[in-house]
Amino acid sequence: MSRFASNNGSSVFTLMVMLGVCVIAAPAQASPWSTPVQPPVGCRSTPSGNPSLALNAAGAWVIAAYAQTGSGLEAFSVSACTSNDGVNWSGPITVGLGTSPAIAIAPDGRAVVVWQGGPATAPNIQASIRPASGGSWSVPVVVSTIAGHPLIGMDGGGNAIAVWAGTTLATPVATATLLAGRSWTAAKTLVAQGGGIGLATNSVGGVIVGWKTHSGQVQVVSGTILGGFASPVTLGSAPRNALPPLQVALNDAGAASFAWQANSASNNVVTRSAGGTWSSVTQLPGPNVAGIDTAIDGAGNAIVVFAVIKTTGTLTYASRCPAGGAWGAPTLLSALNDKGGVGVAGDAAGTFVVIWNNAAGSVQAVTVPPGGGFGPGTPVGTAPSRRLLVPGKAVLWTAAGISTEPV
Repeated sequence: MSRFASNNGSSVFTLMVMLGVCVIAAPAQASPWSTPVQPPVGCRSTPSGNPSLALNAAGAWVIAAYAQTGSGLEAFSVSACTSNDGVNWSGPITVGLGTSPAIAIAPDGRAVVVWQGGPATAPNIQASIRPASGGSWSVPVVVSTIAGHPLIGMDGGGNAIAVWAGTTLATPVATATLLAGRSWTAAKTLVAQGGGIGLATNSVGGVIVGWKTHSGQVQVVSGTILGGFASPVTLGSAPRNALPPLQVALNDAGAASFAWQANSASNNVVTRSAGGTWSSVTQLPGPNVAGIDTAIDGAGNAIVVFAVIKTTGTLTYASRCPAGGAWGAPTLLSALNDKGGVGVAGDAAGTFVVIWNNAAGSVQAVTVPPGGGFGPGTPVGTAPSRRLLVPGKAVLWTAAGISTEPV
Protein backbone atom coordinates (compact mmCIF):
# COMPACT_ATOMS: atom_id res chain seq x y z
CA MET A 1 0.00 0.00 0.00
CA SER A 2 1.11 3.57 -0.46
CA ARG A 3 2.47 5.56 2.45
CA PHE A 4 0.84 8.92 1.85
CA ALA A 5 2.23 11.57 4.14
CA SER A 6 3.07 3.42 4.68
CA ASN A 7 -0.15 0.34 3.41
CA ASN A 8 1.70 -1.63 3.71
CA GLY A 9 1.76 -0.81 2.99
CA SER A 10 -0.58 -2.97 3.76
CA SER A 11 -0.72 -1.96 4.31
CA VAL A 12 -0.84 3.94 10.97
CA PHE A 13 1.50 4.45 9.26
CA THR A 14 3.17 11.01 10.62
CA LEU A 15 7.24 19.91 11.08
CA MET A 16 7.07 22.57 9.32
CA VAL A 17 10.62 22.86 8.00
CA MET A 18 10.75 24.83 4.78
CA LEU A 19 13.73 25.40 2.48
CA GLY A 20 16.31 24.64 5.13
CA VAL A 21 14.86 26.98 7.75
CA CYS A 22 13.24 25.42 10.80
CA VAL A 23 9.77 26.94 11.30
CA ILE A 24 7.68 25.48 14.13
CA ALA A 25 4.03 26.49 14.18
CA ALA A 26 1.83 26.63 17.25
CA PRO A 27 1.16 23.22 18.80
CA ALA A 28 -1.44 21.26 16.87
CA GLN A 29 -4.53 20.17 18.77
CA ALA A 30 -4.84 16.43 18.28
CA SER A 31 -8.25 14.74 18.26
CA PRO A 32 -8.74 12.17 21.03
CA TRP A 33 -7.58 8.65 20.30
CA SER A 34 -10.06 5.90 21.05
CA THR A 35 -9.53 3.39 23.84
CA PRO A 36 -7.33 0.54 22.55
CA VAL A 37 -9.24 -2.61 21.54
CA GLN A 38 -7.49 -5.96 21.25
CA PRO A 39 -8.32 -8.11 18.22
CA PRO A 40 -8.85 -11.85 18.78
CA VAL A 41 -5.93 -13.72 20.35
CA GLY A 42 -5.18 -15.63 17.16
CA CYS A 43 -4.64 -12.38 15.27
CA ARG A 44 -2.37 -10.57 17.70
CA SER A 45 1.40 -10.42 17.87
CA THR A 46 2.99 -13.67 19.01
CA PRO A 47 6.51 -14.69 19.97
CA SER A 48 6.80 -15.99 16.41
CA GLY A 49 6.28 -12.62 14.73
CA ASN A 50 4.09 -9.59 14.16
CA PRO A 51 0.72 -9.58 12.38
CA SER A 52 -0.13 -7.57 9.27
CA LEU A 53 -3.05 -5.12 9.28
CA ALA A 54 -4.88 -3.50 6.35
CA LEU A 55 -8.06 -1.50 5.97
CA ASN A 56 -9.77 0.45 3.21
CA ALA A 57 -11.55 3.78 3.08
CA ALA A 58 -14.93 2.03 3.28
CA GLY A 59 -14.08 0.74 6.76
CA ALA A 60 -13.29 -2.92 6.04
CA TRP A 61 -10.44 -4.28 8.18
CA VAL A 62 -8.36 -7.45 7.88
CA ILE A 63 -5.49 -8.93 9.90
CA ALA A 64 -3.14 -11.79 9.07
CA ALA A 65 -0.97 -13.32 11.80
CA TYR A 66 0.89 -16.53 12.49
CA ALA A 67 1.70 -18.66 15.48
CA GLN A 68 3.72 -21.79 16.14
CA THR A 69 1.69 -24.96 16.62
CA GLY A 70 4.52 -27.51 16.57
CA SER A 71 8.05 -27.93 15.29
CA GLY A 72 9.33 -27.08 11.81
CA LEU A 73 8.13 -24.47 9.32
CA GLU A 74 5.09 -26.57 8.43
CA ALA A 75 3.95 -26.39 12.08
CA PHE A 76 3.27 -22.63 11.90
CA SER A 77 -0.30 -21.58 11.22
CA VAL A 78 -1.37 -18.42 9.34
CA SER A 79 -4.70 -17.00 10.51
CA ALA A 80 -6.93 -14.10 9.42
CA CYS A 81 -9.49 -11.92 11.20
CA THR A 82 -11.93 -9.42 9.66
CA SER A 83 -13.96 -6.48 10.95
CA ASN A 84 -16.27 -3.73 9.71
CA ASP A 85 -15.40 -1.26 12.44
CA GLY A 86 -12.04 -2.21 13.99
CA VAL A 87 -13.80 -3.11 17.26
CA ASN A 88 -15.87 -6.21 16.58
CA TRP A 89 -13.87 -8.97 14.89
CA SER A 90 -14.60 -12.33 13.30
CA GLY A 91 -12.08 -15.14 13.32
CA PRO A 92 -9.38 -16.22 13.59
CA ILE A 93 -9.68 -18.38 10.48
CA THR A 94 -6.74 -20.57 9.48
CA VAL A 95 -5.83 -19.79 5.86
CA GLY A 96 -2.68 -21.92 5.57
CA LEU A 97 0.53 -23.13 7.13
CA GLY A 98 3.64 -20.95 7.25
CA THR A 99 5.10 -17.74 8.61
CA SER A 100 5.50 -14.00 7.96
CA PRO A 101 2.15 -13.12 6.36
CA ALA A 102 1.47 -9.81 4.60
CA ILE A 103 -2.05 -8.69 3.73
CA ALA A 104 -3.75 -6.05 1.55
CA ILE A 105 -7.38 -5.07 0.95
CA ALA A 106 -8.95 -3.44 -2.11
CA PRO A 107 -11.50 -0.62 -2.07
CA ASP A 108 -14.26 -3.16 -2.77
CA GLY A 109 -13.19 -5.35 0.19
CA ARG A 110 -11.34 -8.09 -1.72
CA ALA A 111 -8.36 -9.19 0.41
CA VAL A 112 -5.15 -10.99 -0.51
CA VAL A 113 -2.68 -12.55 1.93
CA VAL A 114 0.77 -13.92 1.07
CA TRP A 115 3.18 -15.78 3.33
CA GLN A 116 6.21 -18.06 3.43
CA GLY A 117 4.91 -21.62 3.47
CA GLY A 118 5.89 -25.13 2.45
CA PRO A 119 8.03 -27.63 4.34
CA ALA A 120 11.14 -26.48 6.16
CA THR A 121 13.31 -28.33 3.62
CA ALA A 122 11.66 -26.60 0.61
CA PRO A 123 9.95 -23.34 1.65
CA ASN A 124 7.89 -21.38 -0.88
CA ILE A 125 5.57 -18.39 -1.24
CA GLN A 126 1.85 -19.08 -0.89
CA ALA A 127 -1.26 -16.92 -1.14
CA SER A 128 -4.99 -16.93 -0.46
CA ILE A 129 -7.85 -14.60 -1.50
CA ARG A 130 -11.05 -13.56 0.28
CA PRO A 131 -13.63 -12.23 -2.21
CA ALA A 132 -15.15 -8.78 -1.96
CA SER A 133 -18.48 -10.34 -0.99
CA GLY A 134 -16.84 -11.96 2.05
CA GLY A 135 -17.06 -15.64 2.81
CA SER A 136 -14.25 -18.17 2.82
CA TRP A 137 -10.60 -17.72 2.04
CA SER A 138 -9.49 -19.61 -1.07
CA VAL A 139 -7.37 -22.74 -0.95
CA PRO A 140 -3.72 -21.63 -0.78
CA VAL A 141 -1.78 -21.55 -4.06
CA VAL A 142 1.98 -21.66 -4.49
CA VAL A 143 3.10 -18.34 -5.99
CA SER A 144 6.79 -19.23 -6.19
CA THR A 145 9.32 -21.82 -5.10
CA ILE A 146 11.69 -18.90 -4.40
CA ALA A 147 11.04 -18.39 -0.70
CA GLY A 148 11.34 -15.33 1.52
CA HIS A 149 9.47 -12.96 3.80
CA PRO A 150 6.90 -11.09 1.65
CA LEU A 151 5.43 -7.61 1.38
CA ILE A 152 2.25 -6.86 -0.56
CA GLY A 153 0.70 -3.77 -2.14
CA MET A 154 -2.53 -3.15 -4.03
CA ASP A 155 -3.91 -0.47 -6.35
CA GLY A 156 -7.41 1.00 -6.54
CA GLY A 157 -8.55 -1.68 -8.95
CA GLY A 158 -7.60 -4.54 -6.64
CA ASN A 159 -4.49 -5.55 -8.59
CA ALA A 160 -1.83 -6.80 -6.16
CA ILE A 161 1.94 -7.14 -6.21
CA ALA A 162 4.02 -9.20 -3.79
CA VAL A 163 7.75 -8.82 -3.21
CA TRP A 164 9.84 -11.07 -1.01
CA ALA A 165 13.39 -11.73 0.15
CA GLY A 166 15.19 -13.78 2.77
CA THR A 167 16.55 -12.61 6.10
CA THR A 168 20.08 -12.13 4.75
CA LEU A 169 21.49 -10.39 1.68
CA ALA A 170 22.43 -13.73 0.14
CA THR A 171 18.98 -14.68 -1.21
CA PRO A 172 17.03 -13.50 -4.27
CA VAL A 173 14.63 -10.55 -4.23
CA ALA A 174 11.62 -11.66 -6.27
CA THR A 175 8.17 -10.42 -7.19
CA ALA A 176 4.87 -11.58 -8.71
CA THR A 177 1.58 -9.87 -9.52
CA LEU A 178 -2.06 -10.84 -9.15
CA LEU A 179 -4.46 -8.98 -11.43
CA ALA A 180 -8.01 -8.73 -10.15
CA GLY A 181 -9.97 -11.78 -11.27
CA ARG A 182 -6.92 -13.58 -12.64
CA SER A 183 -4.09 -15.86 -11.42
CA TRP A 184 -0.65 -14.97 -10.13
CA THR A 185 2.01 -14.29 -12.74
CA ALA A 186 5.26 -16.24 -12.75
CA ALA A 187 7.78 -14.99 -10.20
CA LYS A 188 10.42 -12.55 -11.47
CA THR A 189 13.83 -12.23 -9.80
CA LEU A 190 14.83 -8.58 -9.38
CA VAL A 191 18.32 -9.26 -8.02
CA ALA A 192 20.10 -12.55 -7.33
CA GLN A 193 21.38 -11.56 -3.87
CA GLY A 194 19.69 -8.88 -1.79
CA GLY A 195 17.33 -8.09 1.06
CA GLY A 196 16.03 -5.37 3.37
CA ILE A 197 13.21 -4.76 0.90
CA GLY A 198 10.84 -1.82 0.76
CA LEU A 199 7.62 -1.57 -1.28
CA ALA A 200 5.11 1.17 -2.07
CA THR A 201 2.13 1.19 -4.43
CA ASN A 202 -0.44 3.83 -5.26
CA SER A 203 -4.09 3.77 -6.27
CA VAL A 204 -3.35 4.21 -9.99
CA GLY A 205 -1.06 1.17 -10.18
CA GLY A 206 2.37 2.73 -9.69
CA VAL A 207 4.94 0.73 -7.74
CA ILE A 208 8.43 1.21 -6.31
CA VAL A 209 10.55 -1.63 -4.93
CA GLY A 210 13.85 -1.08 -3.13
CA TRP A 211 16.49 -3.46 -1.77
CA LYS A 212 20.04 -3.70 -0.48
CA THR A 213 22.41 -5.70 -2.65
CA HIS A 214 24.87 -8.23 -1.31
CA SER A 215 27.66 -5.72 -2.01
CA GLY A 216 25.97 -3.02 0.11
CA GLN A 217 24.29 -0.88 -2.56
CA VAL A 218 20.79 0.53 -2.16
CA GLN A 219 18.86 0.02 -5.40
CA VAL A 220 15.34 0.77 -6.55
CA VAL A 221 13.09 -0.11 -9.49
CA SER A 222 10.02 1.83 -10.58
CA GLY A 223 7.13 0.71 -12.71
CA THR A 224 3.51 -0.37 -12.62
CA ILE A 225 1.70 -3.41 -11.29
CA LEU A 226 0.31 -4.09 -14.77
CA GLY A 227 3.34 -3.16 -16.85
CA GLY A 228 6.52 -4.25 -15.07
CA PHE A 229 9.66 -2.33 -14.13
CA ALA A 230 12.34 -0.10 -15.58
CA SER A 231 16.03 -0.84 -14.96
CA PRO A 232 17.35 -0.61 -11.37
CA VAL A 233 18.75 2.70 -10.11
CA THR A 234 21.46 2.82 -7.43
CA LEU A 235 20.67 5.47 -4.80
CA GLY A 236 23.52 4.96 -2.32
CA SER A 237 25.01 2.45 0.09
CA ALA A 238 23.99 0.76 3.33
CA PRO A 239 25.35 -1.74 5.86
CA ARG A 240 25.58 -5.26 4.50
CA ASN A 241 22.68 -6.74 6.43
CA ALA A 242 18.98 -7.12 5.72
CA LEU A 243 17.89 -5.16 8.78
CA PRO A 244 16.63 -2.54 9.13
CA PRO A 245 14.50 -2.55 5.97
CA LEU A 246 14.32 0.31 3.49
CA GLN A 247 11.40 2.74 3.74
CA VAL A 248 9.58 4.05 0.66
CA ALA A 249 6.47 6.21 0.14
CA LEU A 250 4.65 6.99 -3.11
CA ASN A 251 1.74 9.29 -3.99
CA ASP A 252 -0.75 9.01 -6.83
CA ALA A 253 1.10 11.58 -8.94
CA GLY A 254 4.24 9.42 -8.87
CA ALA A 255 6.32 11.51 -6.45
CA ALA A 256 8.17 9.48 -3.84
CA SER A 257 10.46 9.61 -0.84
CA PHE A 258 12.94 6.91 0.14
CA ALA A 259 14.86 6.59 3.42
CA TRP A 260 17.35 4.22 4.99
CA GLN A 261 19.94 3.94 7.73
CA ALA A 262 23.15 4.41 5.77
CA ASN A 263 25.63 3.45 8.49
CA SER A 264 26.19 3.92 12.20
CA ALA A 265 26.80 7.64 11.69
CA SER A 266 24.04 8.86 9.41
CA ASN A 267 20.54 8.51 7.98
CA ASN A 268 19.91 8.97 4.26
CA VAL A 269 16.88 10.23 2.35
CA VAL A 270 16.12 10.95 -1.30
CA THR A 271 13.05 12.10 -3.19
CA ARG A 272 11.68 11.34 -6.64
CA SER A 273 9.79 13.82 -8.78
CA ALA A 274 6.46 12.89 -10.34
CA GLY A 275 8.40 12.67 -13.61
CA GLY A 276 10.61 9.91 -12.22
CA THR A 277 13.88 11.77 -11.47
CA TRP A 278 15.63 10.80 -8.24
CA SER A 279 17.38 13.51 -6.20
CA SER A 280 20.86 13.26 -4.75
CA VAL A 281 21.19 11.83 -1.23
CA THR A 282 20.62 14.08 1.77
CA GLN A 283 22.50 12.91 4.86
CA LEU A 284 20.83 13.44 8.21
CA PRO A 285 22.47 13.06 11.63
CA GLY A 286 23.15 9.75 13.38
CA PRO A 287 24.11 7.42 14.89
CA ASN A 288 20.95 5.39 14.45
CA VAL A 289 20.11 1.76 14.97
CA ALA A 290 16.61 2.49 16.24
CA GLY A 291 14.49 3.32 13.23
CA ILE A 292 13.72 5.58 10.27
CA ASP A 293 10.50 6.10 8.31
CA THR A 294 9.16 8.36 5.58
CA ALA A 295 5.85 9.46 4.03
CA ILE A 296 4.59 11.79 1.31
CA ASP A 297 1.30 13.60 0.69
CA GLY A 298 -0.66 14.05 -2.51
CA ALA A 299 1.03 17.36 -3.33
CA GLY A 300 4.52 15.84 -3.02
CA ASN A 301 5.46 17.22 0.41
CA ALA A 302 7.64 14.60 2.10
CA ILE A 303 8.62 13.88 5.67
CA VAL A 304 11.28 11.69 7.27
CA VAL A 305 11.37 10.70 10.94
CA PHE A 306 14.49 9.13 12.41
CA ALA A 307 16.16 8.18 15.66
CA VAL A 308 19.54 9.38 16.96
CA ILE A 309 21.22 7.58 19.82
CA LYS A 310 22.58 9.77 22.64
CA THR A 311 23.94 8.96 26.08
CA THR A 312 20.66 10.15 27.62
CA GLY A 313 18.38 8.06 25.39
CA THR A 314 17.26 7.66 21.79
CA LEU A 315 15.98 10.92 20.37
CA THR A 316 13.37 11.26 17.62
CA TYR A 317 13.85 13.91 14.94
CA ALA A 318 11.84 14.90 11.88
CA SER A 319 12.68 16.77 8.69
CA ARG A 320 10.30 18.03 6.03
CA CYS A 321 10.86 18.48 2.29
CA PRO A 322 8.32 20.67 0.46
CA ALA A 323 7.39 19.54 -3.04
CA GLY A 324 10.28 20.37 -5.36
CA GLY A 325 12.35 21.77 -2.49
CA ALA A 326 15.14 20.71 -0.13
CA TRP A 327 15.11 18.82 3.16
CA GLY A 328 14.96 21.16 6.13
CA ALA A 329 17.01 21.13 9.31
CA PRO A 330 15.94 18.31 11.68
CA THR A 331 13.48 19.20 14.45
CA LEU A 332 13.67 17.41 17.81
CA LEU A 333 10.31 15.87 18.73
CA SER A 334 11.03 13.67 21.74
CA ALA A 335 12.32 14.09 25.25
CA LEU A 336 16.05 13.51 25.77
CA ASN A 337 15.48 10.18 27.54
CA ASP A 338 12.93 8.67 25.13
CA LYS A 339 13.50 5.38 23.31
CA GLY A 340 13.11 5.78 19.53
CA GLY A 341 10.89 3.25 17.76
CA VAL A 342 9.89 5.87 15.21
CA GLY A 343 7.14 5.79 12.61
CA VAL A 344 5.37 8.20 10.28
CA ALA A 345 2.41 8.03 7.90
CA GLY A 346 -0.22 10.27 6.45
CA ASP A 347 -2.83 10.86 3.80
CA ALA A 348 -3.08 12.58 0.43
CA ALA A 349 -4.55 15.74 2.01
CA GLY A 350 -1.39 16.33 4.06
CA THR A 351 -2.26 15.10 7.54
CA PHE A 352 0.67 13.29 9.16
CA VAL A 353 0.97 11.13 12.27
CA VAL A 354 4.38 10.75 13.93
CA ILE A 355 5.07 8.18 16.65
CA TRP A 356 7.91 7.14 18.94
CA ASN A 357 8.38 5.36 22.26
CA ASN A 358 8.91 7.35 25.43
CA ALA A 359 11.04 6.44 28.43
CA ALA A 360 8.02 5.03 30.31
CA GLY A 361 7.20 2.53 27.55
CA SER A 362 4.25 4.41 26.03
CA VAL A 363 3.82 5.15 22.34
CA GLN A 364 3.75 8.91 21.77
CA ALA A 365 1.67 10.18 18.82
CA VAL A 366 1.61 13.64 17.27
CA THR A 367 -1.02 14.42 14.64
CA VAL A 368 -0.01 17.24 12.28
CA PRO A 369 -2.83 18.76 10.19
CA PRO A 370 -2.13 20.03 6.66
CA GLY A 371 0.23 22.99 6.92
CA GLY A 372 0.44 22.63 10.71
CA GLY A 373 3.26 22.18 13.17
CA PHE A 374 4.08 19.83 16.01
CA GLY A 375 2.32 19.72 19.32
CA PRO A 376 3.35 17.60 22.30
CA GLY A 377 3.14 13.85 22.06
CA THR A 378 -0.02 12.10 23.24
CA PRO A 379 0.38 8.69 24.94
CA VAL A 380 -1.54 6.04 22.98
CA GLY A 381 -1.03 2.53 24.32
CA THR A 382 2.20 0.77 25.09
CA ALA A 383 5.17 -0.12 22.90
CA PRO A 384 5.77 -1.72 20.47
CA SER A 385 3.53 -0.39 17.70
CA ARG A 386 2.39 -0.87 14.13
CA ARG A 387 0.67 1.96 12.32
CA LEU A 388 -1.43 2.77 9.32
CA LEU A 389 -3.32 5.80 8.04
CA VAL A 390 -6.25 5.93 5.64
CA PRO A 391 -8.39 8.88 4.51
CA GLY A 392 -10.48 10.09 7.42
CA LYS A 393 -8.92 7.83 10.04
CA ALA A 394 -5.57 7.36 11.73
CA VAL A 395 -5.01 3.91 13.17
CA LEU A 396 -2.37 3.01 15.74
CA TRP A 397 -1.84 -0.59 16.84
CA THR A 398 0.18 -0.89 20.02
CA ALA A 399 0.72 -3.71 22.50
CA ALA A 400 -2.44 -2.41 24.26
CA GLY A 401 -4.61 -2.83 21.17
CA ILE A 402 -5.91 -0.82 18.20
CA SER A 403 -6.78 2.86 18.62
CA THR A 404 -8.22 5.23 16.03
CA GLU A 405 -8.39 8.99 15.61
CA PRO A 406 -10.45 10.97 13.05
CA VAL A 407 -8.29 13.18 10.83
